[in-house]
Amino acid sequence: MKKKLMYSILVLLLGSATFLACPNNKEAESEKGATEKTAAKPEKGAIEKMTDKAAKEALDRIRTPIEKARSAQKQGEDRLSDLEKASKE
Repeated sequence: MKKKLMYSILVLLLGSATFLACPNNKEAESEKGATEKTAAKPEKGAIEKMTDKAAKEALDRIRTPIEKARSAQKQGEDRLSDLEKASKE
């Protein structure tokens, strides 16, 4: 008898806690949906910011030598074209 009473009270408490928690979740979801609609981009977390920063640094380290090489190649081609023009004159 005591076990049945204890189990029924436990079920009643858990059921009421679940019932009371549901409206709060719906309100939070509706507020979250409203902020997502108004905000163009959601705010990034700390890990995403660090990942983006590391990716940008890596790209800069890769692109800088490539851009320098392209610049040197263009200068060489310009020099050759100037020499060809000077030799024709």
